[in-house]
Amino acid sequence: MNLNNLFECWQLEVANKKRPGRRISLLFCALRRARKDNKLRFLFAFRLAQYLDRRGGVAKAYARRMQQRLNLKYAVDIDIGAQIGPGFRIAHLPGVVITRHVSIGRNFLIRQNCSIGIKTLGLDAYALSIGDNVSLGAGSCIVADRISIGDDVVIGAMSLVVRDIPGGMTFYNPRQRSVRPRE
Repeated sequence: MNLNNLFECWQLEVANKKRPGRRISLLFCALRRARKDNKLRFLFAFRLAQYLDRRGGVAKAYARRMQQRLNLKYAVDIDIGAQIGPGFRIAHLPGVVITRHVSIGRNFLIRQNCSIGIKTLGLDAYALSIGDNVSLGAGSCIVADRISIGDDVVIGAMSLVVRDIPGGMTFYNPRQRSVRPRE
């Protein structure tokens, strides 16, 4: 992530500005909005930590400590090594888990208690790919070592995703309801 990507992420996620303007006005707008909203404050600091992590050296060590503090304070576990495109939105912070081995496209919406993780530890390579304009319902899990989710996918609440999903689909796990008669 370079400085241009950082400001693009702040513009789309925190400042909610449609048109780019001067960087200083964007920064002040993002800071003003982040001060008032918990989720925006997290996104502002998370993107800053991602930027510092990519810089390397002392900045990388500071970014890792910053990630630990953010994860503890906001009850999430989103690794700053995850490749998440601009337009990342979190509906509710608690319980969100995203591994560093995932590549997520633009305009990704995740809700509370969702996990995106790997299935097997210690493999040489992982290929978790999520396209643009994907929405992940509350309590859903994406768990695999290799998975591809296309663009414009909606994943319903309480869904377990372990296979590829083509683009333009709505995915959910059907619920089974069992009723026992009283004895």
